[in-house]
Amino acid sequence: MKRALLLLLATLGFVAEASASDWSNSGGGPERNGRSREVGPDSFSLLWTGAPSSVISWQPVTEGNRVFMVRQTGFPSSGEPNGSPVIAKDLTTGATLWTVNIPFSAGDWTTWIAGVKDGRVYCSRSGNGGSVSAKLYCLDAATGATLWISQENQNVGAYDGVVFAPDGDPILGSYTRIWRINSTDGTTVWSTPRTGSVSGHCGVCLSGSAVYSCDVVPGGQAIKRFDLNTGILQYTGPTMVGFLLQNTPMAGPTGEVYLSRVQNNSSVDFFFAFEDTGSGFVQLWNAPAAYSTWSEFAVGHDNSVYMFAPGNILERRDGRTGALINSFGPVIADQPLAPRFALDAVGRVYFSNGGFANGRVYAFDHDLTLRGSLALPNINIGGPVLGQGGVLLVSGTGTDVRAFRTNATIIPGCFGDGSASACPCNNQGVIGRGCANSQVNSQGALLMADGDPGNDSVRLEASGMLPTALCIFLQGSLSLSNPALFGDGLRCAGGQLLRLSVKNGVNGTARYPEQSELSIRDRNTQLGFPIGPGASTIYQTYYRDPVLGFCPNPPGNSWNVTNSLLVNWP
Repeated sequence: MKRALLLLLATLGFVAEASASDWSNSGGGPERNGRSREVGPDSFSLLWTGAPSSVISWQPVTEGNRVFMVRQTGFPSSGEPNGSPVIAKDLTTGATLWTVNIPFSAGDWTTWIAGVKDGRVYCSRSGNGGSVSAKLYCLDAATGATLWISQENQNVGAYDGVVFAPDGDPILGSYTRIWRINSTDGTTVWSTPRTGSVSGHCGVCLSGSAVYSCDVVPGGQAIKRFDLNTGILQYTGPTMVGFLLQNTPMAGPTGEVYLSRVQNNSSVDFFFAFEDTGSGFVQLWNAPAAYSTWSEFAVGHDNSVYMFAPGNILERRDGRTGALINSFGPVIADQPLAPRFALDAVGRVYFSNGGFANGRVYAFDHDLTLRGSLALPNINIGGPVLGQGGVLLVSGTGTDVRAFRTNATIIPGCFGDGSASACPCNNQGVIGRGCANSQVNSQGALLMADGDPGNDSVRLEASGMLPTALCIFLQGSLSLSNPALFGDGLRCAGGQLLRLSVKNGVNGTARYPEQSELSIRDRNTQLGFPIGPGASTIYQTYYRDPVLGFCPNPPGNSWNVTNSLLVNWP
């Protein structure tokens, strides 16, 4: 393999960038796992600030260059009929585009935004711990005009949230029922009863054709799977002991379902991981968890899981085994915690503690190395949110809404998910990774980066390979506009090619540089090719993928490639 790598030829072009993504609902997307394809800011560099004053902070959502939020001046009934308008703003300037008041009737609750999808913004005056039923409104995202009002009432609230089916239908889950609403006219596609253990934090998540909830069963709670197309209950998972639950499940990329099942009792407070086998649930692991409510946790692009442990410790664990990888803390927080996460395309972790007096937002590298933090009192469920163009949004009370953005210095590309080019034998991986490999990972291997080009602290980490695979960290001076087929994967690194390091993986992961190694810039200088100011370089990791004939043409392939990372050096 080494000899083949040394014979690479270069061509000029540009690497394909990550597809843009929206923050459609609580948790970011249907899986509610906080993952985004956007590259977030390197630092808390303010883009704009300010919004109409609000007495509480609610979940913002984004689509394209618009952000939608509710800014509330008072609670019913004295704060209405116009005390909780829906506001649309320009994502990059903060300019107000339109303001709409949802009609108020006696007994209605505060307006809340469920989410936005395909140019439609969904909101309602239902909720208040499931005690208020009301219609779901669908507004035109461009104008705020009402497109339709739902056929029937529902009692979902802001802390439950909503997810969207692939065709844009909203899926709503309250503590009594789950609904699928037709996105084109507001009719009910199906509804099915369920029983949550509390009245206001009972949302659902979605993965593939499965809708997941956590419901009361004898002795505690259990994950349930409902069919997305019919609403029929398909099966129920093992019992998690306890009588109270105030969090929503999230889904992983390969059949995992995660839940922080807590009630402020250390004997039953655990973070659980299950696998949906297609016919039932198998528990993968559990770990002690800190007490939290209305939280949204996260699954990294390398499939590691971010959770909270007792003592307000943020933990990163292996999503399949539960093995502890990294930790940080204790974080500053009110009690109970209300953590929310957003993870960008290169692995940065943005985190809110959901606090009021001690509200705070943090930024980490994917290994939980702290990048920075800022105080944001009363953040509640007001972010973090990652919108298109890498805009990071957080909001508090009063006029405190803030948007952050920096020019992207590390840009992922050369994906083996079909967006850049077809993989050699249609062995597509998943979004953001390389092509599927022959033995251990149908998702493809992943290259991430921490640190900053500005201080030469960029660190590369490749994962998802065979446990001890031979790996080469390769740097190119140019990017290929048309990825080249290379082994079982795609190559986008071109121009002057340098081998920065050759390593064997450890448990399928390899890193460069590690503590004793030269930084990337120093390594380039050592090799006689210094990186000058304003230069851009591209990185991929080539690795052994030893099953001959996995991709049969040309014969004898025994290697594969991660996605790429383009680094812009100041």
